Amino acid sequence: MSLQANDIDRWREQFPALSFTDDGERLHGAVRWAAPATPDQPATVFTARVEIVPGATFPFEPPKVRLLDRGGPLETTFHINADDTLCLWEDDWPVDEAPWLDARKLLDRITGWLQETAASWPGDDSCDLERYLSQERAGPQMVLYDATRLVTDEAVRTEGGPEVILVTDRVRRTGTIINGRRRNRRDRRLAWVADIGPVDRPIRTWDDVAPALGTHAAEVSRLIKMGVLDVVLLRYSRAGVDGALAVRTRPENSGIRITACESADTSTRTLTMRAGPARTALADVPIAIVGCGAIGSFAAELLFRAGARTLTLVDPELLRPGNVVRHFADLRHVGWPKPHAVRDCLSAMDPHVAAVTVVHDRVTTLAEATDLVLRHQILVDATGSGRASSLLATAVTRLDATAGHTVVSVCVQRDGHVLRVDRMPLRPGESHLPPLPALENTSRLRERGCGSPISPTPPGAAVAAAELALRVVIDEVTAEHALPATVADVRTPQDQPPFDVAGLIIGGHPRRAAS
Repeated sequence: MSLQANDIDRWREQFPALSFTDDGERLHGAVRWAAPATPDQPATVFTARVEIVPGATFPFEPPKVRLLDRGGPLETTFHINADDTLCLWEDDWPVDEAPWLDARKLLDRITGWLQETAASWPGDDSCDLERYLSQERAGPQMVLYDATRLVTDEAVRTEGGPEVILVTDRVRRTGTIINGRRRNRRDRRLAWVADIGPVDRPIRTWDDVAPALGTHAAEVSRLIKMGVLDVVLLRYSRAGVDGALAVRTRPENSGIRITACESADTSTRTLTMRAGPARTALADVPIAIVGCGAIGSFAAELLFRAGARTLTLVDPELLRPGNVVRHFADLRHVGWPKPHAVRDCLSAMDPHVAAVTVVHDRVTTLAEATDLVLRHQILVDATGSGRASSLLATAVTRLDATAGHTVVSVCVQRDGHVLRVDRMPLRPGESHLPPLPALENTSRLRERGCGSPISPTPPGAAVAAAELALRVVIDEVTAEHALPATVADVRTPQDQPPFDVAGLIIGGHPRRAAS
């Protein structure tokens, strides 16, 4: 929906009936609100006066609302912007559904804001304290920390800069101070970490910070004025939700000035909290990925992002420049063994890769294949090799089915027009889809120094095949068992049923692709 000028005029026309005046730019009127009852006083009704201005972003964002007269005793705390306008909605809305386009809903929201403020926002767990402070563009803009390793009530060292600094758990050295000067030159750009517990109002100035530091306030002030302490990191909570506020400090003649930095936790919990519901199930499951080429490298990435941490990466090849366009690794890793390159890329997402093992070798015998299957609950076969796939399939089908070992074989066929994943061993009553015969290789792509023809499979097909394998692995690890022994994605209809219809094939029947 696109709004025209006359739509905004019709929005303004709602307000005179609600006793608001309109000078063509600003709307003025009264809003009634009730202060909560106390043991000594019943609930009291007040009348506030407000100003409503549809700004440059209206109607795609709410109009700006300011209190002209609160009508009664009211201390504004949370949910008020730096320009003193009320923050009435935290989330955004499609413009054709925006509640502020209804004048009565807007006034009701203002009433609710006043009453919540009077009641000190009970149950509110908003942990965005940066919004109440100014943010300078000069200097570090983000402060990183590991919440599980922070040392509180101490001056600790920082690393990095100029845009991002890391608060470490290394406590500063105790240096001798002579005539107000530090003797230990390594003690510079320090940070102070404090846990201030629950907060009932925003932090806006150093006068709000100092009382929260308790007996350490004088020491922190001294270090700031000496020029060795740059950042104060405050851990706090609201309604049981933990947060952190990082402020840069600067000594001034009138005291200490603070400005906000964006802060972010680097702990494993935070790094995996967006991984999806299967992350807990995947965390300790030993998974091997045999073949760390186009599909296998992205399968490793997706599994790692989804929460898998005990991985074995197996591949005998080195990464070539031409591999990079279809590989998780990049040109920095050319010449590396492929499994080492993938592990290095994983460590860039989460440095905790101690449980990621690399094997720069190929699987050549049934004994090797059996040993590899036995040491892992899940083995992803992304080799694209008929010989290796046969070895792994034979190994897992010869084992006792109750042992709980699974091989998930993933491949792209016909230059990426069909993606296929087969799970082994079969469960009772299951069967795989029929094979799709390979066509005669007509590719004329050749890479210098590489004898084999190059498949024109596009990168998107490799990533999609890896995602399909991920779904099958998660289905197996979580024991949902909702997927059949073969899952295929027909991206271009082929000449053989059931691969002659575009879409996802689950349970032996193609599901047509959504239009």
